[in-house]
Amino acid sequence: MKILVLSDHISKDIKNGTWEFTYKFSKYASEICDVSVVSFRPDDIPDAPDFEQDGNLKIFRLKNTVGIKHELRKIDHDFVFIQTVKMFAVYMMSMGFKSKPIVSMVHGTEYLERLYSSGKKDLKYYALRIFDFYRIAKSDVLMFASKYMMDNSVRNYRAFRKSTYLPLGIDKPSNIAVPAEEKNIQKMILGDIKSGYKILFCIRRIVSRTGVLHLADMMDLLRDKKAKLYIGGTGSHLEALKRKVEELQLSDRVIVMGLISDELKNWIYEKSYLSLVPTRTLEGFCLSMLESMNYGCPPVVTPVGGMYEFMKTNDLLELVTPGISAEQMEKTVRELLDNSRMRDNYAKRCKTLSENYYYPEITKKFIKEISYMLEKAGKSVNFKDEVDSANIK
Repeated sequence: MKILVLSDHISKDIKNGTWEFTYKFSKYASEICDVSVVSFRPDDIPDAPDFEQDGNLKIFRLKNTVGIKHELRKIDHDFVFIQTVKMFAVYMMSMGFKSKPIVSMVHGTEYLERLYSSGKKDLKYYALRIFDFYRIAKSDVLMFASKYMMDNSVRNYRAFRKSTYLPLGIDKPSNIAVPAEEKNIQKMILGDIKSGYKILFCIRRIVSRTGVLHLADMMDLLRDKKAKLYIGGTGSHLEALKRKVEELQLSDRVIVMGLISDELKNWIYEKSYLSLVPTRTLEGFCLSMLESMNYGCPPVVTPVGGMYEFMKTNDLLELVTPGISAEQMEKTVRELLDNSRMRDNYAKRCKTLSENYYYPEITKKFIKEISYMLEKAGKSVNFKDEVDSANIK
């Protein structure tokens, strides 16, 4: 089996949950079969090599433009595993009638994200919606990270028959060395813990959909509790978040860190009492929820999308807030701050649960599921090759 994986970027180049899944899936899959991953060269890394080999994994980087890429036709593959809409367009234009079976990983409904971010159905919304329908129609297999995401995207029986879902993966915990330039944050948190504060942590894209601004209002309601909130991440609402923290005079209780390293992120998870995922809409799965569990930190999440689905399936509904408002988040967080025994019990349960989602095992599950779905679609067996290889005359 030879797999071609396509994504706008990979996590060796740019941090992002989608890019991390692309790279880690490709790396672990390369221990099982031949894998070539193709991504765009990031604009801010002009010296990134056009080609490199990482064990049995081949990495190709192309110019960051939409159009025909003749390089794709030269890469031998049995099927293509496409992670992004942009790369789907590039593959279809480049391969034409020579395209191989297509497995599309649908990480989100981009036309709905456009609607929520812009607040209106503009030309880009309609263009993304039309292309989303085209992608669903042309793909042989549709993969989703949650049933919620599948139900949110699949609209007819034909699409349903070729759809399946599996959760994303995480790395096993490892010894954490915080980078020197972030040691000041590490020292601050250790000082807070020594002073008796319980650390709350949120790392998210700071945009309207993820609800991070409402955490400032939540902390305003928790002034009577000895807790500090550290927020990592960046996005269009970062400056608005900083202003809100200042306006509420919470600068000593809410620390906005901006972009942080994976090492610091994991170290903070390990030291935190709770992590918070305040998403307001369209959450397909949420990798940070699982990453938090991996370090024994119970995540408090809103009842949205794949997060609610995951918590309900695993009998963790006490970690789900009654709703998405600051008051509703405060209610759940306060209960856990007041009940350390309940929090510690969930910490153990979450840690044990997370062990089922390490990348090596999740990658095997993805390959098995894809093989089954391709066989179901009649795309997995090339009988001519089988006959030729047997030298039958």
